[in-house]
Amino acid sequence: MLTVIITLLAGALLLAAWIASNVLQQLNKESAFSGPAASFENPINLDKVPTPSLFDEATKALSIVIPAYNEEFRLGSTLDETFSYLQRRRDQRGPYFTYEVIVVDDGSQDATVGCAAKFTRKHGVDALRTLRLPQNRGKGYAVRAGVLVARGQNILLMDADGATRVSDLERLESAAQDVMQQGKESLEPSGGSPPHQAFVLGSRAYLEESSKAKRTALRTFLMHGFHFLVALVVGRSIQDTQCGFKLFTRDAARRIFPNQRLQRWCFDVELVHLAQSLNIPMAEVQVTWTEIPGSKLRVTSVISMALELVLVKVGYGTGAWPLHGHLDLQR
Repeated sequence: MLTVIITLLAGALLLAAWIASNVLQQLNKESAFSGPAASFENPINLDKVPTPSLFDEATKALSIVIPAYNEEFRLGSTLDETFSYLQRRRDQRGPYFTYEVIVVDDGSQDATVGCAAKFTRKHGVDALRTLRLPQNRGKGYAVRAGVLVARGQNILLMDADGATRVSDLERLESAAQDVMQQGKESLEPSGGSPPHQAFVLGSRAYLEESSKAKRTALRTFLMHGFHFLVALVVGRSIQDTQCGFKLFTRDAARRIFPNQRLQRWCFDVELVHLAQSLNIPMAEVQVTWTEIPGSKLRVTSVISMALELVLVKVGYGTGAWPLHGHLDLQR
C-alpha cells in the first residue's frame, strides 16, 4: 500500500513539473513577439493607423495606457475625466505638453470599442487610439501590448474604472524626477551618464486599516496569503504592487516590458521583480483611490494569482525566463 501511495505521489509531482515546464516555455515564447497581434483603426474612415514602437524616439510627452475588457459602462466617465485633465494641463503648460491615450481592447464582448470611438471622433485619432486585440488574453497582455506601441516620454498605466484620480499623475511625476535626480547625483563623482529610468507605483497601502472591517474572514485570509507570496517574490519594499496606477519613463519601459511574461493578474508583481533585477529605481506614492463597483476579481482569481507568483519565482529563479537587454523589436 505504501509503495502505491509513493508511486502515485511521484507521478503527481512529475506531472506537475511537466505542466509547469510547458507553461513556462509557452509564456517565454509568447514574450518574444515583436508587437501585438492587433492594429489601430481610425473609427471615422476605418483606415488602419500606423503602429509605432516603444523603441522609436518619443513623439509625445505622455502616453496613458488603459486596458479594457467589457468596460462600456465605466470607460466613458474615465475618459471624460482624463481628457478634461489633459486639456487643462495643456492650457497651463502650453503646446509642448503633448499626449495620447491608448485604450487596449482585450477582446471585449460589449460596446467598449464603440465607447472609445466616440472619444476618438471628438478628440482626434492622434489623441485617442484603440488597440484591438483579436481575443481576450488578460490584463497583463493588454498592458504590455499598449506600452509596446506607446509614443510618450512618460508612460502611465491606468485602470478603465477610474478608481484613481488622474491628476495624481503629478505626484508620480514628481517622485520620478526625485528618483532620477538621486541617480544623477550618485553618478557625478564618476562622471557617468545621467539615468533616465524610473518606475513609480501608486499606492493604496494607507487604506489598509480602514478596509479591514469591510472584508470577510475568508477574503482577509486570502489577502494575507497573497501578500506573503508577494513578499517571497519581491520582498516588502513595495507595499502595494496591485494598484493600477503606475508611471514609467520610456527608458525604464524599454527594459522592463519586453521581458514581461505573465498575461493576467500578477503581471504587476512581475514588473516589480523585473525592475529589481534590472536595477531600475522605484518609488511608491500615495494616490487618491475610490472603490468602484464592477470589480472582476473573484476568490478563484486569488488562486490563479498564487500560481502565477510561483511561475515568477520558478521562471526567473531557474533561468527558464532569461532577462533580455534592449530588444530591437522588428515590425
